[in-house]
Amino acid sequence: MKDKGNPLFARAERLLGLDRLTGTFRTFALLHFGFLIFNNLQTVFINTLFFRLTGGADATLQYNLITYVFNPIGTTLAMYYASKKGSTKALRLGFFTFIFLYAFFLCVMDAAVWFMPVIAFLVSWAGGYYWMGYSMKVPLYTTDENRDVSLSVIGMGTGIVNLIMPTITGGIISACEGIMDGGLLGYYIMFALSIGVALVTVFYLKKLPADQIVTARVSLKRGFGKTFRNPLMLETVCAEFLKGIREGTLAFYLNILLFELIQSEALIGVNTLLTGLFSILAYWVLGKRLKPSNRVRYMTGGVTTMLVCTLILFVRMDVATILLFSVINAFFNNFLISPGNGIYYSVLQKTCPTNIESAEFATVKSFFLDYGRVFGVLLVMLMPKTTYGSVWGILLLTVLQYAAIFVSALAAKRLESYVHPTAAQVEG
Repeated sequence: MKDKGNPLFARAERLLGLDRLTGTFRTFALLHFGFLIFNNLQTVFINTLFFRLTGGADATLQYNLITYVFNPIGTTLAMYYASKKGSTKALRLGFFTFIFLYAFFLCVMDAAVWFMPVIAFLVSWAGGYYWMGYSMKVPLYTTDENRDVSLSVIGMGTGIVNLIMPTITGGIISACEGIMDGGLLGYYIMFALSIGVALVTVFYLKKLPADQIVTARVSLKRGFGKTFRNPLMLETVCAEFLKGIREGTLAFYLNILLFELIQSEALIGVNTLLTGLFSILAYWVLGKRLKPSNRVRYMTGGVTTMLVCTLILFVRMDVATILLFSVINAFFNNFLISPGNGIYYSVLQKTCPTNIESAEFATVKSFFLDYGRVFGVLLVMLMPKTTYGSVWGILLLTVLQYAAIFVSALAAKRLESYVHPTAAQVEG
């Protein structure tokens, strides 16, 4: 609750940008942070688990590839469900699917590699429902005036979770390494604890306002048709495809490069701690300075800095340089992602005035984003299996982000004068 009588509290709110958030968005953000806490184990350490079970990175790359292929399927199913039941129930189903996934993991952990496609599908199913609900809630609870700062607050909260959870999780997993064959006891403990956090978070959904359900039927075909007929929407999803090429791979690949050098979950936790700190700093900077007029400029500066810093890995490839590059990437990657998200949600709000249209466009975006991620993982898998092959792969993924900036700039320019067509204009 906002304490208006405490000047120190009010000053802290202004400093962080919290004074510009709506009350409903604050509630939603707290729920999202609960989701991030229990989902962090799946996003960070499932990759090291597959590496530990197989002794190599190939299984991890294959797992992420399969997940990205399945993601749009999960999002499509979520679109039809959310259109009938509402975004809050979509969030709830996503939560319960993650709970089932973690329980399934506890049963098959020793043989998780054999169940990789099933696990990937469950992750995609659960993520599809949760992120569909999320993408429908953000434009409902924000406006053009406070959207960038709202997304920056979400980013700062994400960074804080990334500070705390991987450090604790990695430390527990490493501390339990010698107790059970295969070093899996820590994984069992953390998956069980994550189920508990998920169950608590589900009950927090009751605090969100009731959904307004409409009777119109959702249609993926109509969503694709509208996107390809509307240049603004097409430019936006093409930018998502291009951003996904790098974002999907770098989300896990630097941790795998570290794990190849030293198989220590504690080290992965430290790396995620450092990247979380720099992500918080980046989102704080963006929350204070980012606005619709300078989004593209920040995207260009972020990509250029990341490209130059990739050269560090050509000079030397060890734990120290990977850690250094990880924190630089964590800071400046947000200069690409956060303004891009701001453009996407502004386009969503202007082109999709109903929940049905929002769900359709979010699903179309998922196809473009996730198949961009598939393309990025395939590029890395095709690179030579050498140290410099990995670096060349990262360099290529980063160079391609200039295309994402170019398309985003086109969308941002078109957005300035965009007027949503009337029904008569669409029919004509």
